[in-house]
Formats: sequence, structure tokens, C-alpha cells
Amino acid sequence: MKKIIAIAAVLAAALFCDFALTYNNFIVNSDYFVKNDFEITQCRHPEKVWDKVFFGNSVVISAFDEDMSESGYINLGLDYGVVTDLWDMIKKHHINIGSELVIGLNYLTLYDEFDTNPTYIWHKDIYVPYAYFERDRFYPMITDGFDKLLHGQNPLPYKYLPQEKHVYHGALSDRSLAESMEKYNELYFSLPTEKFEKNMDALEKVIVYCQENDIRVRAVWMPWNPKYEQPPLLGEVRAMADEVLNKYNVETLDLETEFTAGAFYDTGHLNYDVGTPQFIKITDEWL
Repeated sequence: MKKIIAIAAVLAAALFCDFALTYNNFIVNSDYFVKNDFEITQCRHPEKVWDKVFFGNSVVISAFDEDMSESGYINLGLDYGVVTDLWDMIKKHHINIGSELVIGLNYLTLYDEFDTNPTYIWHKDIYVPYAYFERDRFYPMITDGFDKLLHGQNPLPYKYLPQEKHVYHGALSDRSLAESMEKYNELYFSLPTEKFEKNMDALEKVIVYCQENDIRVRAVWMPWNPKYEQPPLLGEVRAMADEVLNKYNVETLDLETEFTAGAFYDTGHLNYDVGTPQFIKITDEWL
């Protein structure tokens, strides 16, 4: 009986430690790791509740400068962010939204099989130990430390400077932009709409959660470069999302055709020097 109690105590302690590591922002609070976009947001905003949140993918990162904006919204843009990520963050309590949420939408924010960053903490299954989940960041640091120690060097890892999310300056050349469109056409523009159903379901769940918890939820259709006509799929995906938004009377700001080509870096990312200030001016009035 004593052995069973001892084993149970060890297991309970291990589970408690793993839970603590998962939710105490260990990597976020350390300067010894390269942080992902979510961790950079957490580092900038260590408060437990984020009152106003602007979620989206990389087009939101580059378009919405929270320091330039006077709206008080936190930029929760993720390079590979989709709405299922947002729902996972909410339901697994990795974020707590106070009063307002804005969701920046485009076709990739709603694509179920969009490439993701495996280090986002909500991808960790409950049965996977934190140390194993973060093995690609922990183990190289440990082995490098031992190697330095064996060679008489300081074993402490390299300290990284404050990290920022990637934004887009300048603009792609016409040739590079055409090559990007060709690549996107191959990867995305011929997809069936069934590839967007999980994110549509997540969008509805997020809206319902917000309305049940007195969080004002709104959406922005993010800009598209007018140099290129939108492929039909984009309109089909938008129609699917608009059906969900309209079902719950979600206020929506349509900025898809609001900007000239000179405001863009590529097809969807605004140029940080020209497009971003224009975006802030429009959205600040709306927000």
C-alpha cells in the first residue's frame, strides 16, 4: 500500500510540475530561447487578462501596429495563425480576453491545413510532457552547455535580445509578385471549400463564447492587393464566413478593396511604411 501511495505521489508531483511549466510562461520569461509570435506577445503583455485583442495571421502583424494605434488593442497576430488556433488558445486558457475581440480574416486564416508553428503551446497534448514538447529548444541548449563546460568555456547559453514579430517593408518587384501568385495558385486557389470547414466551425465557437461571456466580437476582412483579381475561391470562402458572422450579427469592417497597390508588400501584407499608417487611421476610428 505504501508503494502505491509513493508512486501516486510521484505521479501527482510530476503532473503538477508539468502543468506549472506549461502555464507559467517559462520560455516567455527567459532570454535564452528564440520565441514564437505568441510568446513575443506574452512577453510584451505579461498581464493575466488582455482586455482588447486583435487576432489574425501575418497580415495582421504587419498591418496593425499596436504602438502606433490609439485603440488599446493587443496585436495577437501569428505568422501561421488560423481561427482554430484562436479557439484552442481560448478553450485551453492560454489567453483570457477581457472586453473586446477583433478577428482579422482572409482565406488563409480560415484554411484548415495551413502550415503551423509546432511550438505554439496549445499544440501540446495533455499527455505529452512539457520537456518533451519543447525538446527542440531545450536539448540543443543542454548539449551545447555540456560541450562548452567540457572545453572550459562558460556553459551559460547565448542571451537573445528583445524579439519582435516580422513586418514587411518595401514591396516585391512585379516579377516576384507574379511568382508568388503562381505559387499561391498552385498551393491554395484550387482548394475545395471543404478544406475550410474546421475553421468555420471554430469561428462560430469563438463568437458564441464571446457572446456568452460579454466580450464584444467584431471582424475585419483584411486587404487584398488590387494588382491582381481575387481568385474565385476567396469569394467562396468569404461567403462561408459571412454566413457565420451574419448569423450572430457580428459587426464587420470590409477593407479588402480599400487600399491601392502602393500600400502593399505583396498580395496581402501591407507595407509597414505606407500601408500600415493608413490601416491604423481607418481601424482606429472604427475600433
